[in-house]
Amino acid sequence: MAARRARRARESRGRRRPNVKLRKGKIIPRDDGKRIEEFVGAATTGTESMSVARMLAPPGWSEPAQTPEFDEVLIVLKGELTLVVDGRRQVVGEGELGLVPKGHRVVYRNDGQGACDYYSFCAPAFRVELAHLEEESEEPEDNRVTVQLAHPQGKRFSKQVTELAETFLQKLELSGCELSISLVGDHAIRRLNRTWRKKDKATDVLSFPAGDAPKGTPGPRQLGDVVISLDTAKRQAKEYERTLESEVARYLAHGLLHLLGYDHERPRDAQKMARTEERLLGESGMVGDAVAPRARKLMT
Repeated sequence: MAARRARRARESRGRRRPNVKLRKGKIIPRDDGKRIEEFVGAATTGTESMSVARMLAPPGWSEPAQTPEFDEVLIVLKGELTLVVDGRRQVVGEGELGLVPKGHRVVYRNDGQGACDYYSFCAPAFRVELAHLEEESEEPEDNRVTVQLAHPQGKRFSKQVTELAETFLQKLELSGCELSISLVGDHAIRRLNRTWRKKDKATDVLSFPAGDAPKGTPGPRQLGDVVISLDTAKRQAKEYERTLESEVARYLAHGLLHLLGYDHERPRDAQKMARTEERLLGESGMVGDAVAPRARKLMT
């Protein structure tokens, strides 16, 4: 009798008491802007039969398609979660519950305007090797160029400017970007120059960068606006014996590089911008002409 009691005591001491109330989970590192806090599962409690995690997916977030070997139940607390199961799109809204059976191809994403806060329950427990994530397509996203016309001759240049902008973006190895271009007259560009640069005169080109959007913002990367004066382009083209098309191309290349952070205040920066303008145009651009011949000697 005493021996049995002693054995039971040893077995009792050897067993860990389960943590019944789970107040805090483990944050699973991610690089796509999504927050995952696992409370139960292989990474936290060592539970193989099921996992429980709370997710916070930013707007615009998505994952590659997968065909998991586990059933998953989703409960949306806030926002909405889009599921594309076997090609059929369904939205699980706030307060709703969704089920993704194992063996079905699914894409998870947040098409809403706000973050989606939801719980995920997987059985058996989620493990990366059971998710069978597909490799993401490496095809570059298309760029988007829009042209605003505020000049009587703007329509004549609209197609040329659009094609030029697309070519410049390709040469700069940019994809998934949106660029806005405005073709205006001296009166409009003078007003903008006075308002934003405190210079009360017409100029050739102005750039208005969009700035960095928060990570996870849906849609293409916004570069900003390039404003070109066709009146100034006509005068300059005549003065320097260039075609009007060539003059507009010079302004576009110059304005685009300013959107991307290029500058020409310091000699080294000017040399870098001049080289890049020349790469886009196939000839010297606005910065190269302005700093020549001194800068050209420095670059050789």
